[in-house]
Amino acid sequence: MRGSPVSCRKRTTCYPCPRVKPVIAFLAAIAGLWGTNPALAQAPDDPTFGPRIVIEAIEIRGNDVTAERIIRRAIPVAPGDSLRVGDPRLDGIKLKVLALGYFRNVEVAMRKGAERGAVILVIAVQERGTVVLNRIYLGTTSATPYWFGADLGDRNFLGTGVDVGGAYVYAGDSEVDGGDSQWAAQLRVGASGMGGTPVGVHGAFTHVDASEPYRVAGAASDGDPDLFAAFGYTRTRGQGGIGLDVTALSNMAFDYRFERIDADVPVAPSRVREDGSISHVDLGLQDGVSHVSALSIGFDRDTRPDPILPFTGDRFTVIGEYGASWLGGDYDFGTVMARYERWYPFARAQHVLSFHLTGGLVLGEAPLFDRFYIGDINRLLSPRALGLVVSTQPSLDLLGTAAEETTYGEVAGLAEVQYAYRLFRRGAPIYGGDLFVGAGVFGLATREQLRVRDTSLYRALPLDLMFDVGLRLDTEIGIFELTVANGLGRIPL
Repeated sequence: MRGSPVSCRKRTTCYPCPRVKPVIAFLAAIAGLWGTNPALAQAPDDPTFGPRIVIEAIEIRGNDVTAERIIRRAIPVAPGDSLRVGDPRLDGIKLKVLALGYFRNVEVAMRKGAERGAVILVIAVQERGTVVLNRIYLGTTSATPYWFGADLGDRNFLGTGVDVGGAYVYAGDSEVDGGDSQWAAQLRVGASGMGGTPVGVHGAFTHVDASEPYRVAGAASDGDPDLFAAFGYTRTRGQGGIGLDVTALSNMAFDYRFERIDADVPVAPSRVREDGSISHVDLGLQDGVSHVSALSIGFDRDTRPDPILPFTGDRFTVIGEYGASWLGGDYDFGTVMARYERWYPFARAQHVLSFHLTGGLVLGEAPLFDRFYIGDINRLLSPRALGLVVSTQPSLDLLGTAAEETTYGEVAGLAEVQYAYRLFRRGAPIYGGDLFVGAGVFGLATREQLRVRDTSLYRALPLDLMFDVGLRLDTEIGIFELTVANGLGRIPL
């Protein structure tokens, strides 16, 4: 049944009018009970629900810097489309445009078109600064006297929609025996919606000059640099691929990477344990020059209206990678990692409760840097800085499961819950801030730890607790976290 707009005293047009919606819902409920009118029984989120409209035109306002074509190609409808007001594409417009990352706010409205049943979509955007400080590398530990650097990018270079970025980090001479200074650099470029299609391209070039520590003596709970030795290696990596917008809220990425590695691996690396026994240490790299050649595929679905300081919606991400000698590499391996997050607002959306689940698995003989690192999972420790290991500090092992034994693993998991209080929202240069507290349990293990054991698999899992509390700020140049974990991971213990 063809519908028509309904006008009210405010002289605005809605589809359907807010005054009519409750009546429709009531009639739909009655029809559902009695089964007398299937048309009225349709749910409001059914794409066949409500009057049919035709998109006569799309107007875009507020884009002083961003090219209009960049916004238009993100909109899941086009002039001439005929659809019902319950079509999910209409609800997806705001989220899809926000997902570009160029705008602080997006408002979508309709006004009456020239013909009966025709509407004009009006999309008003509020631009935000697209030059972003993605990360600051800064700290000191007992193993590394200092490291510093930054990751800087422009997500909308000159308003073209092209994403460019780069990062650099330098770490001073290591306190570990055989250690040296380290540095890493990266250049990135990407563009989505090429030629008005849902296809984009991206690429990156990275070079790493690392000095990797490994334990040679002492208890696993002792992070004294004197109990470690180090070996050096360099990595030169090129990666590129394509991205595909599957729906308004989801996308896929297909990538290929090739790396040249030159490692100075010591002969027969070993560790003297507390009981005097000696065990071999797997350093995860081949001596001399070797190569990594791998294909990967990733999927991401994100329904958060605010990806910077989220308060509702969810996100699901999964990435799989396969490296093989038949592709031209020296390492045969496969990896998969998945993450699901969900945010629940309550008390008038002033408070937010969120749940975060992450899991990963490595099969085969992956190179060292493709395995899961403890500092990237446990936020109380120093994470890798653009691939560089800057700390020898182990996990605290609060649960007494020998979690401090593992630095690199092939099986990883994390379950975390966070509470956030939405402290304030305002304009630039600081858009908003959230106070938050979170806690979780994580696990990191090698396949050998799970395979060779004298107890059940459950009891053999090296689990530990972590926590964090602090302030998140959304600013004109990026997001900043002032937290307890950030401090603990960047000062000597």
